[in-house]
Amino acid sequence: MIIEESDRAVLHAIQVKQIQIFIKEQVEKIKKDAFVARDEMIQKRAEKIEQVREKLNQTTLEIQNRHASIRTRLNQEAVFREANIRVNRGLEALENFIQILRDTQSGEEMFKKAIRDPIISGSLRTEATKVLTSEFFKSIQKQLVMQTEFINIAAHELRTPIMPILVNVEILEETVGRDNPEIKIIIRNAKRLQRLTENILSVTRLESKTLTLQKESFDFNEVISACIRDESIQMENKNIKILYDTDAKKVLVEADKDRISQVVSNLLHNAIKFTNAGKIIVTLKHRNEDILVSVKDNGRGIDSQILSILFSKFVTKSDKGTGLGLYICKGIIEAHGGKIWAENNNEPEKGAIFFFTLPV
Repeated sequence: MIIEESDRAVLHAIQVKQIQIFIKEQVEKIKKDAFVARDEMIQKRAEKIEQVREKLNQTTLEIQNRHASIRTRLNQEAVFREANIRVNRGLEALENFIQILRDTQSGEEMFKKAIRDPIISGSLRTEATKVLTSEFFKSIQKQLVMQTEFINIAAHELRTPIMPILVNVEILEETVGRDNPEIKIIIRNAKRLQRLTENILSVTRLESKTLTLQKESFDFNEVISACIRDESIQMENKNIKILYDTDAKKVLVEADKDRISQVVSNLLHNAIKFTNAGKIIVTLKHRNEDILVSVKDNGRGIDSQILSILFSKFVTKSDKGTGLGLYICKGIIEAHGGKIWAENNNEPEKGAIFFFTLPV
């Protein structure tokens, strides 16, 4: 009996021990599972927090970009307004000023015709007229000197702000793209203003015989190609092709590169202005002692009324033209020892063709 009771007590103790071990294992397992679950929950929360942070960062960045674009747009609009105002004011002032010069030119021509009139020169008051005209000419000469100085100052002052405008517009082009219509308007008007001021300065230098040539050796093909490229960029809504034909890969000339570029650009600009569609052909040919350059278009041609005086000052049939471009071209080419002339194309082909020569 005693043995059975002791065996039962040992068995009970063993069972209790096993239960304790099992409970301890379960507790450890539960604890371990709890730690794993806690770590997983922390990881999930961290991931959600990171997702929220990324969304907040994206939203913040979008707001900043939107603010920056709005601020840039406001700045651009301010630049557009300011540039347009300045360019348009300059164009208006220059066009009014050229009209004054044109009126002054006609007044001078009338005065010269009156002095050469045989009735006036042959009258009884010839001596008195000579005295009066002498004093009159002195005052006229003084006014012409003042006028020339004023033109030079005005043209220089107008030319000064043009380059910053063009530089700033190029920066805007890189920011908003070249297809922006407001930028195209500013560039077109600024280029026109630049051309007008350069023309006025060239006219004053030609008339005062102060046009100096900075001669250098250069490839004429490169100059013509550059002028064609520049004028082609400025063409808008015109289905025109500019073709270039030369009889040599390299054409070296000794001339003022900037002035010759001005001549080629003026002739191309005129051809584009009077041509709505079709092609403009620029050719260069070698002759015995010079080279011959021609610019041919298929526009409406040259009016017969002005063909004989086409290269005189202020002669134009265009509402927007000043009549200075061809006069300047003639002065520059003749200063180089060359010749320039123009003629209409033969029927049935329409348009005009301009020629000029340069000594080799």
